[in-house]
Amino acid sequence: MSTRVHPMPAMPLLAEPPPWNPSDRAPATPEALGRSVLGHAIALHGARRANVLLIGGVHGDESEGIFLAHLLLQEGCGVPVLPCLNPDGAFLRQRWNARNVDLNRNLPAPDWKPEALNPRYPPGAAPASEPETQAFLAALARVQPAAVLSLHSYKETFVEIERRPDSMAPAFNQAIEAFVGAVGIERRLSIGYPTPGALGAYGLRHGLLILTYELLRGTPHGELQRIVAPLQRLLRALDAERFVP
Repeated sequence: MSTRVHPMPAMPLLAEPPPWNPSDRAPATPEALGRSVLGHAIALHGARRANVLLIGGVHGDESEGIFLAHLLLQEGCGVPVLPCLNPDGAFLRQRWNARNVDLNRNLPAPDWKPEALNPRYPPGAAPASEPETQAFLAALARVQPAAVLSLHSYKETFVEIERRPDSMAPAFNQAIEAFVGAVGIERRLSIGYPTPGALGAYGLRHGLLILTYELLRGTPHGELQRIVAPLQRLLRALDAERFVP
């Protein structure tokens, strides 16, 4: 896979996202975390200390998560939101950033490996070598969450939580079960294949609970509206609850 850096596009990636709902506790002004390889701003909306951080667009070709994150910004969800971590990938319509690094293999996790297990998952030159990864780590430092909910898309739809239900507080399990029941998906412990340098392993190392919501790849954006209300309820419940007994 080429490591050539794509030239800076002349036009912006996306229109400005909808403003933060003033009825929520978080401020409307986005906070700059850094810039992508191509110079696109990476911003955190509703920056504050919170139990939960919502993130979208780790993979640029998974537009479903980016769109849903912006819907939640428009309608309000009460927690900080980083709607698109990989703006260059979204502009280029590719999974990786502009240096062809998979950002979900670039985290400084204990299982990070310098070689790709598959050409689809290049990990970068070193852990956190990419400016987008550094922006995400800055978001964690700013919010100091107990949990991160990351929006992705895949050939199947489910919520992955790499901890057994019996290790979590009852209120957490109730909130998750209410959500998966409302949107008609299942809860899983794993995606089913190794992911060195990914957010899950980073979270386990640093005591973060990671929830990965895999939306169904190819879902028309208009159909994502039905997920907003259940996801709002889940985020607000998680922001108010302890996760472990």
